[in-house]
Amino acid sequence: MTSTTESAVQDGPRGGGSRTVLILSVVVALALGGLAGVAIGWKLEQSRVQDDITNIRPVGKITAVDDNSVTVKLNTSSGVRTYTLTDRTVVDSAKAGTSADVVNGATVLVKSGRGRDGKLEATEIIVLPKSTTFGTGG
Repeated sequence: MTSTTESAVQDGPRGGGSRTVLILSVVVALALGGLAGVAIGWKLEQSRVQDDITNIRPVGKITAVDDNSVTVKLNTSSGVRTYTLTDRTVVDSAKAGTSADVVNGATVLVKSGRGRDGKLEATEIIVLPKSTTFGTGG
């Protein structure tokens, strides 16, 4: 048999909230944190992918050519890029291509990388036919 003081201690109010409220609060906080993390990650990845897509296929019109470089006004992203031409640059067109095909006004697709000096280097230039809709959204 228990005494009245033991019964009062066992049945009396505890300090703080109940264990169930604490557990539910932790679960809700974790769920909200997880949702916020997913939303932030989604937006960051979406931004990164959009940057990659605009730069993955740089199609544009040649605006300047010299012995060592070609400047292209881009159709698929904003701006102008200048690419260094090297002996390793491959030029392709509908027929056998040479660097003589890289002329002002030609529409080209440029595959590039970084050269030893850190500048953009054209590794391959594809001269597209005048009737191409590639890079114009058509």
